[in-house]
Amino acid sequence: MKVAIPAWAGRVSTVFDFARFLLLVELNHGKEISRIEVPLGQHPSILRAGILSSVGVEVLICGVISKPLAGIVTRSGVEIIPFVTGRIDDVLDAFLTAQLADARLLLPGCPVDERQPRKRWRRFRGGRQVADGSAGSLHGDIPTSDLRRRFFEPY
Repeated sequence: MKVAIPAWAGRVSTVFDFARFLLLVELNHGKEISRIEVPLGQHPSILRAGILSSVGVEVLICGVISKPLAGIVTRSGVEIIPFVTGRIDDVLDAFLTAQLADARLLLPGCPVDERQPRKRWRRFRGGRQVADGSAGSLHGDIPTSDLRRRFFEPY
């Protein structure tokens, strides 16, 4: 089995789309057989997916990956394990012992359980709004109209 990890300074590169190097690790019965570093340079996304499939990668362990690139990579038959951070040796050990779900190897701000959607905020004039349409304020539970009256209208 071949596992690919985008690498930077001995750690998992935070964003696969911009990684300069790819570490290819060949495993056999849970033991590392070989390890080589492949330069990715500034190849566009489609070429990065092509590199993965041309060298026979089965699993990509990475930090963040864009949706378009993730779609291309998965369509080429590569399984993606996203939101991983840490030293490469620690990540490989966790992969081999099925402990990649450990919180210390999870990127900050990423969902612990992908089945639980996180609240996404979008800006609108005068405050924030939750993606489901309910309004919120930058200042807690104070309605936006009260904020406007407090800060922008003369007394």
